[in-house]
Amino acid sequence: MSDGLLASYEISKIIAKAGKPHNVGETVILPAVSVIISSVMKQNASEITNSIPLSIDEVAEDVDKQLIAHLQVKQFALQFDESTLRDNEATLLAYVRFNNDEGPKEEMLFPRSLVTDTKGETIFNKVVTYFQENNIPLKNIIACATDGTPSMTGRYKGFIVHLKKAVPEVFCIHCVIHRQHLVPKKVNARLHDALTVVIQVVNHIKSNSLRDRLFHELCKQNGEEFERLVLHIFEELNSLNKQLQGKDSDLINSKSAVAAFLRKLKLYKNNIRRRAFEQFPCLASVGSDLQDEDLALYGEYMENMHEDMQTRFSDLLMMVIPTWVSIPFEVNVAEIDISLQEPLIELQSDEIMRAKYKDGKYNVWKTNDVATKYPLLWDKAQLYVIAFPTSYLVESGFSRISQLLSKVRNRLDIVKRGDVRLSLTSMEPDIKKLAEHHQPQGSH
Repeated sequence: MSDGLLASYEISKIIAKAGKPHNVGETVILPAVSVIISSVMKQNASEITNSIPLSIDEVAEDVDKQLIAHLQVKQFALQFDESTLRDNEATLLAYVRFNNDEGPKEEMLFPRSLVTDTKGETIFNKVVTYFQENNIPLKNIIACATDGTPSMTGRYKGFIVHLKKAVPEVFCIHCVIHRQHLVPKKVNARLHDALTVVIQVVNHIKSNSLRDRLFHELCKQNGEEFERLVLHIFEELNSLNKQLQGKDSDLINSKSAVAAFLRKLKLYKNNIRRRAFEQFPCLASVGSDLQDEDLALYGEYMENMHEDMQTRFSDLLMMVIPTWVSIPFEVNVAEIDISLQEPLIELQSDEIMRAKYKDGKYNVWKTNDVATKYPLLWDKAQLYVIAFPTSYLVESGFSRISQLLSKVRNRLDIVKRGDVRLSLTSMEPDIKKLAEHHQPQGSH
């Protein structure tokens, strides 16, 4: 096995993860290595660098094969979204979450071009074709998260309709972040007019660099807490958004976050109406100027928001999460399904598990230990920790792809080349295996 080959794969991985053009290896990295070898190590640099052929696509292909091998034998969750990139090019991006040796793992599944339309049937056919080409059973899909567009969730022709025909038991959910973003838009006329003025002022200042700098200096001179313009319609909504966006977000913590926010809304509404402004320091600073009709207006807004969220999140809020999944070490075994009583007793009696996960409640399920030792429990619990509640990863993936498609790389074929795979993956290619099966060639 050539040391040059090992180095070539490591360098290729570094280039792709950094999102750099392929030729940066030949134009920057290898010349820099050559200088170090000749100047510092006093060796013949050309002989060494010539033995380092670079191949990003080959490294990416190895990661693809590892991922496919997992999906062929494991159940997993999906999230999808489509977006239009350069030259009106429609692209479908998919992520998966499955359980491996370290617990639930998230990986980009594929990017695929949508040559003509972006209808639900077209998207479904793309997915089915990929699964057939790679011998991945459709029945391995246990959950799917999408945005709320008609092509995904349409009642008659949406992607979800086609998926449920093929996998009837699959759990499908509309991205909770998309739903949450719609909530603050439902305001009455008076608040809408006030927010419109604020937004216009913010945009007017931030649209001009000189105005922005002058505003920054004005805030500093007056000792203001904030020195830059930040527009937050509702601070708690931003906090909720951060909780829902977490990379490891699942159905359990998403339901908990939404339910907690709804309870807070009731608290805030009642407190505002009785002039208790502890949760609203800005209101407290002008409390003496507030009229009862002002407080009634704020309370009405929160009441409307509460009703809107209850409607939009009804599926998540009504989802019954078994107590033995949420608190496996505390539940009374006699109160659960008889078929699960024996394995749950064994889990509760497992002192190593109890000690390791006593602070994490249901975090016990986010490990391969339970899946291996207690497969019957895992089979029933995995949906709640593997299913995606959002399409957050896909949207983040599209942001990364947009960075890759810079002006100097706008012709990069993201579907056929391995740059996107290596840029987004957390899996490590088997570089030693690649080197063992590779015949040394020139750079390509």
